[in-house]
Amino acid sequence: MGDQSRNFEMAISWGDELINVLGDRKGFGVLVQTLEHLRAIQFSCDDDFSEIHESLQDLQKKLHVCKEKTDEANSEIADEEETERLQKELDDELELECKLQEELRYEAFFEEHILAIKRNKREQLRTEKKLSMYASVTRVIPNIDDSSKTSGYMVDRDKRLMDKFEFDSDKTTAYETCNGIWDIINRQ
Repeated sequence: MGDQSRNFEMAISWGDELINVLGDRKGFGVLVQTLEHLRAIQFSCDDDFSEIHESLQDLQKKLHVCKEKTDEANSEIADEEETERLQKELDDELELECKLQEELRYEAFFEEHILAIKRNKREQLRTEKKLSMYASVTRVIPNIDDSSKTSGYMVDRDKRLMDKFEFDSDKTTAYETCNGIWDIINRQ
């Protein structure tokens, strides 16, 4: 029971103090003034909160714009890296193409050279056959290496003899050369 009487005494004491405070105009004015200050502080805090909230939203917008710009710049950097990679790949392909073209040119030159050699061999064989035919029919082997003069050999198979002849085209006419060759043929 002692606790309840003590609690009751404390409640009476607080009630008396409250009556004294409310009864005292000066104490009540202080409470009203404190309440007004509290409201002013709360209003000021609300204004500050609104400003800070707006500033925070502006900063978040700016941060979002910066992130977009950063992403765009990174994308451009990636695009530049991709462009550089593609350019290097293109350069490698062009270099390979140049090498292949050079190789094809070399092969074409080599094949053309082989064809020229074959043509020369055929022409040489044809010339040898012509010379053999001339020698069989006329018993004359012309020297076709020097076109400035008419020269060659007269062949006599029976005697196994070769006589050299030569006519300078600057000193003799074609008629004289022809008659000279016929004279050599007729002597045999």
